[in-house]
Amino acid sequence: MFTTTSLWVAAVSLYGLFWLWYVGIKGKLSPVEVEQYMQGFEALKLSESKLSNLRHFLENDDGREWFMINLLQLKSPKSESAALLQNYSKIFMAGMFKRAGHPFFMARAKAKNMENLHCDQADNWTMGAIVRYRSRRDCAEVFLQTFGSEHHADKLAALEKTLAFPATTTLLLGSPRVLVALGLALISASIQILFL
Repeated sequence: MFTTTSLWVAAVSLYGLFWLWYVGIKGKLSPVEVEQYMQGFEALKLSESKLSNLRHFLENDDGREWFMINLLQLKSPKSESAALLQNYSKIFMAGMFKRAGHPFFMARAKAKNMENLHCDQADNWTMGAIVRYRSRRDCAEVFLQTFGSEHHADKLAALEKTLAFPATTTLLLGSPRVLVALGLALISASIQILFL
């Protein structure tokens, strides 16, 4: 017989499975892993500045989730560029989702920069996006599959310019970790009230 206890055990178990997927348990990158990933990036013939930046990012892994902040300006005609970018995004995000990565925020620009200090060329953005990554390990694996690929070429062909940098949060409201926990608690409480 299904009881209140078994209901909450099931809810906690489901959340535990979600936590394992969304947060993961692998921890920080080891020096050996960093070297393995860097060898992969070096084989892609990336520029020295990009290799140096990637090495710094991977070597300073804190084991936490992080977010890529993106600004993008599409080439004209924008409809064709948007189609290319969408093709890239479908393939890229499919690889991201299985690693618990996902778009966190997406928006279209409605005017030029409202504030602009020493970055006169960084204007006329089409859109902005924030993408969540579970770990720097996941980032390295996805980037190795992306850089130099056909779908990455679609992205490059679609963009007039882009700016992207990684960031970790000091304040995050509405994390899926909290929302999923609250959702499961609400569903379980409703089942208990209505049926048990």
